[in-house]
Amino acid sequence: MKPPIYQIFGSENSLDVDLVFFIEKMPETILEKLALSKQLSQSIISFFPEKEINANLAVSQNGHLIEVYKGTTDELNNALFYTYDFHSQKQENQIAKLLIRDVDLKFLRSTRMILSFASKTEYRVLVKDALKGNLSEKMNVLQNLDLTKNISFGKGKNNHDIIKSIAFQLGQCMALQDNKELYTKNQIADCFPELRKYLFREENVNLNDLQKGLLHFVELLKIRSLNMRNTSEYKYEDENDFVYAK
Repeated sequence: MKPPIYQIFGSENSLDVDLVFFIEKMPETILEKLALSKQLSQSIISFFPEKEINANLAVSQNGHLIEVYKGTTDELNNALFYTYDFHSQKQENQIAKLLIRDVDLKFLRSTRMILSFASKTEYRVLVKDALKGNLSEKMNVLQNLDLTKNISFGKGKNNHDIIKSIAFQLGQCMALQDNKELYTKNQIADCFPELRKYLFREENVNLNDLQKGLLHFVELLKIRSLNMRNTSEYKYEDENDFVYAK
């Protein structure tokens, strides 16, 4: 097997290595995607002996992504482009064109992600019902989550990692609402200083600012939902025309 083409992306000071393997065709099933992701990661593990590899798969065409394994096509495409120079790369930037961001899709995906983080907390019953329900049900549960409580996100889960992930999603959404694309912890912390302590996993901090961010996110989502064409999560490429790629 020839060496895989891959590209690192994301925060320049990430504790792990986030990268994308470029493949010819996306496997059909989740199990096949997972197996290929693990196989390709194993082939380069010697290059990152002290870090965990968080691998994704993507198919590109005409200088931009057209399909991804994890995440949304537009976000991953632009993250690869904008954060290329933050890392030591083995290949030239595989992304030559930016995609128009689907802000509604970002809000829908972040809604599901934040709820999923809380699926092992004391809110598990409400959260699991909301994840099966419509957007209105999801918003109702989100606005009733109290992150300021001393809650556990589940056995084997690192609270600091999940809090960081929630802060990251909130920061990205609030910025994208104002047409700003942020793809690193430093960028989000500079734009929203109140989230810095969570993004950098500081010890012994209260979650008051995170709670405020969550409630603000819900209010933005409620307003956006009034004009959404689709209030259920979808694939970027199913709802957007790639002729708008820049």
